[in-house]
Amino acid sequence: MTEPSAAVLLRTHALGEADVVVVAHTERWGKVRAAARSARKSKRRFAGGLTAGAVGVAELHAPTRGGLWRLDGFVPRLDHSAMGRDLDRFSFIAYLCELTDVLVDELHPEPGLHAALESAIGVTLEVAPDAMALRRYEIALLHHLGLLPAFDCCCVCGVPTPAGGSTVAGELPFDGARGGVLCPTHGLGAPRQRSAVLRCAVALLGGEAVPTQAPELRRGLRDLLQAQIRGHLRQPLRSIELFTHLGQPRRTVPADGAP
Repeated sequence: MTEPSAAVLLRTHALGEADVVVVAHTERWGKVRAAARSARKSKRRFAGGLTAGAVGVAELHAPTRGGLWRLDGFVPRLDHSAMGRDLDRFSFIAYLCELTDVLVDELHPEPGLHAALESAIGVTLEVAPDAMALRRYEIALLHHLGLLPAFDCCCVCGVPTPAGGSTVAGELPFDGARGGVLCPTHGLGAPRQRSAVLRCAVALLGGEAVPTQAPELRRGLRDLLQAQIRGHLRQPLRSIELFTHLGQPRRTVPADGAP
């Protein structure tokens, strides 16, 4: 039986003359791989086309014995025309989709993660691309996958650190490989991280707005999260090349760069 679900198309590729294979992240089932029969010929079932980054409602049919799901229809819910006209938006959304595709396993539903992905794409389509939207999604993704380091308490003993409270400290011991921030006792000899960067990460995790425009803080948060993500990648993301080709940041791209 075909059932509907909110979905984001992460990746597509042609199969034969008319069919398309789609990798989608759905609210109901998590990531699925589906075949869309005659997708390149049907304007009724796939009126908006099937494009990576599209947000909408997918009509999916689960396989009986493994293998590919069947995508019987897809109705876009957001206007993606801005993505085709703006390389910045295109590269941001390509990164969000590829990162999700690479790190998320199939058939592990995470409605909270799906909502975060839809939100990140929606914000990128509606306003000028801002790398903080990527940072917010990276934190949500790592959190839902159980890969997020501790930012506000020692990852060894659980003692609260200044990063999560009102105390302002210059730097704190932080070791992503060990699990995150460390107290003075367990952080002897550990690398240091600016407490302002950790406080920014705590705010993003809590859903708070972080309107900082300080380039060094934005770069620090980017480097912190990218280091954590790289530890779980088998190979570099292809979408990173898009950011490299953008060259020097343009008017719509923040000074910290992206991803």
